[in-house]
Amino acid sequence: PLPLPLQVCFIGRSNVGKSSLIRALFSLAPEVEVRVSKTPGHTKKMNFFKVGKYFTLVDMPGYGYRAPQDFVEMVEAYLQERHNLKRTFLLVDGVVGLQKTDNIAVEMLEEFGIPYVMVLTKIDRASRGVLLKNVLEIQEFVKENTQGCFPQLFLVSSVEFSGVHLLRCFVAHVTGNLPTVEAS
Repeated sequence: PLPLPLQVCFIGRSNVGKSSLIRALFSLAPEVEVRVSKTPGHTKKMNFFKVGKYFTLVDMPGYGYRAPQDFVEMVEAYLQERHNLKRTFLLVDGVVGLQKTDNIAVEMLEEFGIPYVMVLTKIDRASRGVLLKNVLEIQEFVKENTQGCFPQLFLVSSVEFSGVHLLRCFVAHVTGNLPTVEAS
């Protein structure tokens, strides 16, 4: 049998900006056509996008406010059964920081042994003080409470494209699509 294409998934609270970030990250990939809604919780099912022949991107529905009723069953089954899932990107709102529902998502990822990365979204909307406070809290949380979380926190703005290129490179790296440069 042919090997399954690698997958990466994006998960976060409703209204954290998943669809906006995915649209910004994959703006150069016309096959990733993500609809962005003004209504929080618009994504009700998992959406799969083939990114060329390289990997598959999975846009998860949001948890918390307006989450679909079958969210837990759907997401847990996906996370436990996907052996080709290379990385999960857990999005946290840069204005409000980590919430109780985010902690539950972290616990689930930790319990299943899923490697994941935290991404702080909407950094253009947060004051510098709030952003710094949230970054420091998340870094401390990751250090004290996680095993499977990548230590680097990514800060992004889908509006201003801040941090989008770096995150795009990281996605390319974890999916094996970023050639390494040998030091001379």
